[in-house]
Amino acid sequence: MNKSSIRFFGLSGLALGIIGNAVTYFLLIFYNQVHGVPAHLVSLALGIALLFDAFSDPLVGMWSDRLQSRWGRRHPFLVVAGLPLAGLYVLLWNPPTWAFDTETIALVYLTSLLIAFRIVFTFIDVPTNAMIAELTRDYDERTHMASARVSAAWVGGIMFTALMYGVFLQPSEAYPVGVLNLDGYKNASWLGGFLIATSILISALGLRQHIPTLRQPRETEALSFDEAITTAKSILNSRPFRALMTYSIAFRSTDGLFAALIVYMWTYFWLIDTDQIALLSLANLVGAFVAMVVTPRLARNQEKRTIIIWGNLAYLLIGTLPISLRLFGFIPNDMTFPLLLSLAIFDISVFVIILSLLNSMIADIVEDVQREAHVRHEGAVVSAQTLMTKVSMAVGTWIAGLLLTGVGFPEGATVESIPVDVVHDLAAGYLAVQFSATLVCAGLMLRFKLSRNVHRQNLEVTGEA
Repeated sequence: MNKSSIRFFGLSGLALGIIGNAVTYFLLIFYNQVHGVPAHLVSLALGIALLFDAFSDPLVGMWSDRLQSRWGRRHPFLVVAGLPLAGLYVLLWNPPTWAFDTETIALVYLTSLLIAFRIVFTFIDVPTNAMIAELTRDYDERTHMASARVSAAWVGGIMFTALMYGVFLQPSEAYPVGVLNLDGYKNASWLGGFLIATSILISALGLRQHIPTLRQPRETEALSFDEAITTAKSILNSRPFRALMTYSIAFRSTDGLFAALIVYMWTYFWLIDTDQIALLSLANLVGAFVAMVVTPRLARNQEKRTIIIWGNLAYLLIGTLPISLRLFGFIPNDMTFPLLLSLAIFDISVFVIILSLLNSMIADIVEDVQREAHVRHEGAVVSAQTLMTKVSMAVGTWIAGLLLTGVGFPEGATVESIPVDVVHDLAAGYLAVQFSATLVCAGLMLRFKLSRNVHRQNLEVTGEA
């Protein structure tokens, strides 16, 4: 793979980052605090939409494995779905006033919109990730490609988040609390929609040169219910696949919890303002760039599993220690922001490295499945991973909603109006879930046995070397 192709592939991550950061960081607080929808109803809407993902992700994955067109198997999905995805993103942040007439209407409106949004997003995410296993067979080069996309996602997401806090969510006379600035969310949605559509289309056009060299579906390969069941069984028979999915569920659940509550933690627990949050986002940006450079080099002479295990232990320390010290009164207010700023670069670097390696490892599973089933299922394998990611993120958001409801966190609250005990209860609950889940993750990764040598053997057996 040449460098320009890797850059075009990575560019699609920009849309992924904007969507990921905006929806996971701001969706709950936007509908809960800005529009007054109870937190558990927002979580319920995400959960219902997730049920549709359980069908759409595998179907799109298997469909993209079998699609026959002059643009190949993957590209038609990217070209067709780019603009609708951007339009649905804008709608998500510009709900009509009637959508909040009653709680039932709000639930139905948000659920319907999220279902449509997730399905269209699947048309982008699954075919793109499936191309990693097609564009290269090399164990390390796959890490390079995955790192390019994940790092671009974090760079784009963090830059957009910094714009949210630094420009769009500034306090005003009408909205004294910046994160409750309704006009800011609306204005930002138009910029986000434009960047989402542009990055997807440019990435698809930049990779068009590889269409003739990508795999073509077999003429006899039709998508049917029996074929879908057979494909699912072939994938589930892979031990590395089962191990990686178990790990992903646990790890991405903590990610969903973090994403849903981080704005609450920054605003109400750490007591930092939007300008400071914007600076934190810029520090995270540096961390994403560091991960982009370090990941391919770090993985070149190491097993991916080993790096992830150590990464989890490091993430456990930097993710939970500051909160513990704050709860016990060891971090005064004037030291809060310098501490968070100093940890931000390392924190995001570790997290992006882990995500990059996970995307690379799922591509390696394609040949492991092919070794036993004698058929390649790039799209189907990747769709299972994207589904587990969505499931886990939704579970994390659902847990966040339960925590907010359980501690009695009020809607539309200002920093001064919330009792300290409520904020500390929220932080303690977050800490307990984060600590236990991250520790479990390190243990679960020990079950993954697809090493560099095993991957080489799979390539030789399947004739893909």
